[in-house]
Amino acid sequence: MPESSRVSESRTGGHPQYAWGLGYSLLAFTALGWGFNFPILKLGLEHSPPLIYTMLRIALGTFTMFLLAAAMGNLRLPHRKDIPVVLSVGLLQNLGFITLVTVALQYLPAGRAVILAYTSPIWVVPAAALFLGERFTLPKAIGVGLGMSGLVSIMNPLSVAWDESGLAIGAGLILLATFIWTAGLVHVRRHHWHGDVWSLIPWQIGCSLMALLPIALLSEDFSAVQWDTSFVLNITFSGAIASGLCVAAQVGAMRSLPAVSMSLSSAAVPTVGMLASFWVLGERPLMNDIIGFVLIALGIAVVGLADRRQARMARANALIAL
Repeated sequence: MPESSRVSESRTGGHPQYAWGLGYSLLAFTALGWGFNFPILKLGLEHSPPLIYTMLRIALGTFTMFLLAAAMGNLRLPHRKDIPVVLSVGLLQNLGFITLVTVALQYLPAGRAVILAYTSPIWVVPAAALFLGERFTLPKAIGVGLGMSGLVSIMNPLSVAWDESGLAIGAGLILLATFIWTAGLVHVRRHHWHGDVWSLIPWQIGCSLMALLPIALLSEDFSAVQWDTSFVLNITFSGAIASGLCVAAQVGAMRSLPAVSMSLSSAAVPTVGMLASFWVLGERPLMNDIIGFVLIALGIAVVGLADRRQARMARANALIAL
């Protein structure tokens, strides 16, 4: 998301005013929706091929976001200078990430998949230093090191038989998804936005649908979908809620809370995802998964706090310069 959308820019004395209650309520809704979506996806793949499932999910998400944008009076065509980043977010952060994670869930337990999928905040740090010139400080290096240690714990060949049942393929696909998501975020951070983020989200999701539609229909058999009540409820949750309402809630939280809160909240989704996978699917995480999750969560926390300190120093230096 654009940096300008993170916090509501109502200011008093030069400082942003945060809507803490609203922001954390929206974050809680997002964590529950996206966390539960991993076991929901796993169940949905028992009824549908992965690309068809993703196509249906994104279609419902697109419909939901167009309805929300229209209801809020924000439905308008993107500014022509925003079109490149609309395509970037749509094809990388929406289509690429969601599709690869969905395909990977055919091979991985949902609880392990959600931990790997939310390593993305760790990869942003070296990517921002390399492509955006952001400082790679010692605290950030420690955070990245913790995240990498967590990844090593999860992928420990002494604990997991990666040569069985395509586990390595699934893990590789999810890590590729996080790298693609990071590439999209780098583009977003470099972009100077001309339109309101609310008006752009429907088009971002919509362009991912237009790209996936022919691929899914040409490579998979739509008649293979097993339509019953449980699948309709499943795809409605994954599409309208996880790909629609949760996206809107995330944007609302970005406008209500400081960036550090958003960063630290990244650990909430895998927490919910692991618990939901145990409750819905009966999955029991391995000890190396739990250790890996804790290390990754600590890494995200360290990175988030380092970002906060760096932002405060930048503001202080700007005030001194004035």
